[in-house]
Amino acid sequence: MEGKRLTSYAMEELECPKCGHKHSLKKYKVINVTEKAKLKEEIMKNRLYQFSCEECEYMAPLTYDSLYVDSQRNIMIYMAPVMNAEIKAEIAELEQEKGIDKRLVDNINDLKEKIMIADNHLDDRVIEIIKIMYIDQMKKEMEDDTLLNILFDYNRDNYCLVFFQKKGIGKIPLTREFYRQVEDKYKDAIKEHSMDSFMKVDMEWAGKILFKNHNKFN
Repeated sequence: MEGKRLTSYAMEELECPKCGHKHSLKKYKVINVTEKAKLKEEIMKNRLYQFSCEECEYMAPLTYDSLYVDSQRNIMIYMAPVMNAEIKAEIAELEQEKGIDKRLVDNINDLKEKIMIADNHLDDRVIEIIKIMYIDQMKKEMEDDTLLNILFDYNRDNYCLVFFQKKGIGKIPLTREFYRQVEDKYKDAIKEHSMDSFMKVDMEWAGKILFKNHNKFN
């Protein structure tokens, strides 16, 4: 099992969709940042999952299935844009390992968010619950705007949630005190809705907890 968690990649030839120039690109199957710490920086700076053509300077995100491993943060994150039988088989084998948090994401932004949350020693399950609570508070302010996404972010020791809307981007600060209050209030519900297998922890997951605990929430 340990060998399956070591950094590995395959070279793949890709053609630029703009100019047709052919590239030889590294596609990582496993990214173990405990073993190769610099790869985390490459992800966070949008360098690793990125197609860049030196011929015409065309650039685009390149999302593909891969496993992110951080033993120091005790987390494995499997990014799978599309779930298929092969990926399900790989995940089933990885799930044999106990005592490590396992998460599923389907895009690069969610992967980066999970990494930031883990690096700040926070619980992504609590963060997802807080997102929904913040949305409830912002309903009147958003009016006819469309909410596209909400992501956790931080600057040094200051946490915030970033709201991506059609009309622009906004930030709301997240205090440690409020985080701890939510963590304490929903700790039993979080435990009840968690398992030792790969979980897709997002707002849909958190919404089920809040719906079930609606009376407590009010």
